Amino acid sequence: MTTIAYRDGVMAADSGVWIGDAVLPFARKLIKGTDGTLYGLCGSAAEAQTFIEWVKAGSEGDYPRGEKLDDGGSSLLVLSVAPDGVIRILTARGAEHFDAPYFAIGAGNVGALCAMKAGATAIGAIEAAIAHASGAVGPVQAIEHGSEE
Repeated sequence: MTTIAYRDGVMAADSGVWIGDAVLPFARKLIKGTDGTLYGLCGSAAEAQTFIEWVKAGSEGDYPRGEKLDDGGSSLLVLSVAPDGVIRILTARGAEHFDAPYFAIGAGNVGALCAMKAGATAIGAIEAAIAHASGAVGPVQAIEHGSEE
């Protein structure tokens, strides 16, 4: 499980990955595209890796969408924030656009959203999710617009 948060040009995530009953704090969940777009990845680790490789290759063509699940969900959920601040959620079904000052997805998204509503940064929101959501574990990782990854 994962939590991704975005606010004020910064995207942050926890680092947990689950393999059976083992929790390993080593997962890479964030990547910046060559155009400066920030991406945060939730869901299937294999699908996330395919997406990361697509970004590394220059993000040409349609994004890797992951699989549609029987419950109507997607095996991959991506928080995408363009350098101009446009927030999108990318799934197997397509892209949704949001006009919001901050956003969070994943297992600890409620705690992260509440923390940001109370004034927390994206990093502070992930710290709150790690402290209070069973699906988020540290350490926190972050990327931002305008910096080298």
